[in-house]
Formats: sequence, structure tokens, C-alpha cells
Amino acid sequence: MRSPLPRSDRPVVTLHVGTPKSGTTSLQDICARNRDLLREHGYLYPGQASAHFIEAMSLRDSGFRGHTFEAAEGAWERVVAEIEAHDGPALISHETLGGSAPKIVKRAVRSLRGRTVRVVVTCRDLGRQLPAVWQEGVKNGDTETYEEFLATTFAAWERGETATGAWRGQNLLAMGERWAAGVGAEQVRFVTVPPAGADKDLLWQRFREATGLPDAAYAIPRKPRNQSLGTVETELLRRVVARLPEDVPWPVFARQVKRRLAQRRLGDRRAGGTLGVPEAYQRVTTEVADQIVDGLRSAGYPVVGDLEDLRTGPGEGTSPADVSDAVLLERALDLLAPLVLADRPEDKARPQDTDAAEEPDS
Repeated sequence: MRSPLPRSDRPVVTLHVGTPKSGTTSLQDICARNRDLLREHGYLYPGQASAHFIEAMSLRDSGFRGHTFEAAEGAWERVVAEIEAHDGPALISHETLGGSAPKIVKRAVRSLRGRTVRVVVTCRDLGRQLPAVWQEGVKNGDTETYEEFLATTFAAWERGETATGAWRGQNLLAMGERWAAGVGAEQVRFVTVPPAGADKDLLWQRFREATGLPDAAYAIPRKPRNQSLGTVETELLRRVVARLPEDVPWPVFARQVKRRLAQRRLGDRRAGGTLGVPEAYQRVTTEVADQIVDGLRSAGYPVVGDLEDLRTGPGEGTSPADVSDAVLLERALDLLAPLVLADRPEDKARPQDTDAAEEPDS
């Protein structure tokens, strides 16, 4: 299903605002790798980084996980200036923009005066989104269990608190309304993530159409940069994070825990399958998904893909509640064993060391 996409004679700036865990990292990676190619075709993907995280923090005048980024000072103004100096379309992309409050939406649109501002929202069915959102939270330092996360999230929906917590970045109805208030409903495009098993390049093709990216020979990486973890690996990570001091600075946590432990060491295999929605929550997941799909269809936003992609099908996957401590221990030992023999600079023998230092204790 494809709704008509609006056109404009003014230079277009597309804001790709999320949602988190809808393939955003991969899409941003492709755009960054092909930055020069895009420029050759008159399309600007500004800045130097893969995504516009720092610029988003600057626009929102906020930090992340208690950390303020010095580089964010004036970053939004700099990216706007780069766009203004470019005579053609441009794309800004970061998923934290989707949950922006109305005043931030107004600030973004106002700063891009003289341009047509369009908003692209990539979105995926809740059956895959909810597990991914909890997992990403664990990667970022959350310690609530999966069961606690699901119970809190659906209780908030039932109370009508549908723009806070996990819903701030995942309630497509509220997100659409916030951005439509700033740019007009006709300028808010939803791009659906294809169902599992679809052509792996289909999301990119849908995204390219929605953003107006040129038809060119793009370099497409074959390995995702932000791979999902398995159920056992996520629960193991959560328990490790729960044992860490609460005052670990975000840059240290991001480097040591998120990248080194989660992405590099725990992401190599899935000992207990893939995380899914437990049976107890499948019905309510389907009901909420139906409400969102019906609401989007009624609102009449342009869609690239098919809103039916957002309906939650039969549940698949495993749950941490089904993972035994014995399984977690085995996975932890698998992780620990290679570290015992890993060479580190500080382990190198010093000149004054003798052979006696290598003798076993008696």
C-alpha cells in the first residue's frame, strides 16, 4: 500500500525521527557510507558522523543517561547552516527526535524556515519492537526485568499514558500528531519495516523512496552494526549491569558495557534463541497494534510500505523467565574462559621478573 507522497518546489529537508529499533542504525550507516555519492547527486547528508545524535541532543537541549555532551553546544545550528549553504535536498536522521515534545518540534521547524520540512517515521510491528526496546534499554543501563518492562508498558497504555516511557518513542499515533502539528499531516510519512523473511533490501528501498534519495549505486553493508542479542545474552547482560555501581559515567558505560561486552562479546551467538513476546502478553500486544494501525489509517498519513506490516502475528521467540540460572552460568563461563588467556599490555613481563614468577604456588 502506497499513499501519494506530497511534492514541493522549495528545497526539502527530511527529518528521519525514528522509531528506535526500526532499522534506523542500518539506514543511517548506509547514508553515511554513501555521503559522497549522495553529494554527487545533489543530496546532502550533513555532518561527519553516521547519525545526527549530537545534533539531536543540541536541538533538544538535553543529555543522555545523565551525561551532557560538550560537542552538542551549537551542533544543531551548525547542521542547519550546512543545510542552508546547500542548494538541494538534505536529510537529518536520529531516532531520539521522534519522542520530541511539541516545543522541540516547533524549534526544529522554525530553524529550517525557507525549506519544506518533511518527517519520515520508520516503524515496525510491536511483536518485534517491544522485545527490542527492552533489550536496548538493558544495553543502555536499565535493570528492570522483561516481565516488569512489559507490565509497566501495558499498564501505562491502559491508563492513557501513551506518550511517556517506552510509548514516547513507540506510540506512532502520538508521534504522528506531534510532528503533524509542526509540518502538516501531509508531510509526515510512515515507512513500515517489512515482515520477517522479506527481501533484506526492501526496507532500504522503502526508505529511499520516502526520503527522496536518488536512485544510485549505493554501497550496502551486509552486517548490521547494532545486532540484536539473544534471550540468554540479554538477561546475562541485565544481571551484570545490576551489579555495577550506579554512578558509572555514560561514556565509560557505553565503551565498556554497551560496545565491548554487549556488542562485541555477547553478540556473537544466541545460546537460548531470540527474545519474543510471552504468551501472556500476546493478546494485548495484538490489540494495541490494531489500535495503532487503525488510527494511522484514519489519519491518512502518506505510507510507504503497508500498514498491515504493523499488525502483530503469532508470537515467536523465548523469554528470560524461561532461562535457568544453570544456562546463564554456562553462557557466563563461555564468555569468561577466553578472557583468562587474553593478552593485555599490563600483563607483559617486566625486566626484573624472573622465571620463579612463572612457577605455580606450592
